Amino acid sequence: MEKKRLLVTGSCGFIFSNFIRKIIYEKSDEYSLISLDKVSFNPINSLYWNKNHSFHIADIRDQHIIDKIFEFEKPDFVIHGAASTHVDNSLTAPNEFITNNVLGTQVVINSCVKYGVSKLVIISTDEVYGALCSETDESWTEECVLNPRNPYSASKAATEMLLKAAHNAHGLNYNIIRPSNNYGPRQTPDKLIPKVIKCVSSNQKIPIYGKGAQIRSWMHVLDNCAGIITVLEKGSLNEAYNIDSNQEFTNIEIVQKICNVMNKGHELISFIEDPRKKAHDYRYSLNCDKIKKLGWKSEIKFKDGIEQCVEWYLKNSNWIFKD
Repeated sequence: MEKKRLLVTGSCGFIFSNFIRKIIYEKSDEYSLISLDKVSFNPINSLYWNKNHSFHIADIRDQHIIDKIFEFEKPDFVIHGAASTHVDNSLTAPNEFITNNVLGTQVVINSCVKYGVSKLVIISTDEVYGALCSETDESWTEECVLNPRNPYSASKAATEMLLKAAHNAHGLNYNIIRPSNNYGPRQTPDKLIPKVIKCVSSNQKIPIYGKGAQIRSWMHVLDNCAGIITVLEKGSLNEAYNIDSNQEFTNIEIVQKICNVMNKGHELISFIEDPRKKAHDYRYSLNCDKIKKLGWKSEIKFKDGIEQCVEWYLKNSNWIFKD
C-alpha cells in the first residue's frame, strides 16, 4: 500500500511534538510525515528526527515559502496545529494572535486549495464556545453557538469561519477539532501544570489567579493525539469534533494534586489578583459523544497521567528550567 503524505504545521509545539512521535511509532507504515515550524523557541527536545519525517523551518504567514513546501512535498492530508495559544499573551499582544492564527491559517488554506489537498484538519479549542456559568450547565456539543471571550479564542473561531468559507468557495474538505486542556510531556513552563512543577521543584511561590476556582477538563496529550488521528482517518467530511477526557477539576485542585504527587509544595501556594479579570472564563466542558461514535475514548486517568507527567518533568528538568 502506498503511504499517504501527511503534512503537520506547528511540529515543535507541545501537542504536535508528541503527535509526531505517535505517528512515527504507530503509523509509519501508513504515512510519510512532513512537518514545519518557525522554531520560535529552543526546539532541541521538541524536534524528532526520523527517516520517515521531513522537517522544514517556515513561518505559516509566508505564502511563498508555504507554497514552495506544498509544491515540493505534495501532501495528501494536512493537519494545521501551528498557533499562538496563551490567553494571557493574547490580552497584551492581540495583534500577534491575529496575524499568527488568522492570517497564518488563511495562508495554509490557500496552499491546500492550490495544491489539491484531500482534507485539511484544523485544531481549534474548546474556548471558542465561551464560558459555562455553573457546574451544572450542560457540556457543549458541536452544534453550540460559538461565543469566544478573549483574543485567543476569537482568533481560533475566526480560523473556523475561514475554513468553512474555503469549503463553500473552493470545495476544500475539512475537519475541525476542538480539544479541552491538554497536559503531558514537552509543554512549556508558562502553562499551569509545568509551571507548578517548576515552582515546587525550585521552592518558589505558586501563583494562583483569584481563588483558583475556575474549572477545566484535563486530557493527556496522547489521548488528544489519538483523537486527532481518529478524526483524520474516520471523521465525516466537513464536520467538527470535540475531544475531551471529561475529567474536570478546579485550578486549585490541580495545584494540590501536583503537590500531593511531589510530596511537598502546599505552603508555596499564593493567591494573586487575576490579570484576566472578566476574560477568565469560569468553566469549559465538552460533550464527546460524536467522536466516541468513531471508536475513540479517553484512556488515561488523570491520577495516572499526572504522576507520569511529574516524573517526566523531573527527569527532563531542562524543560522547566531552560529559561
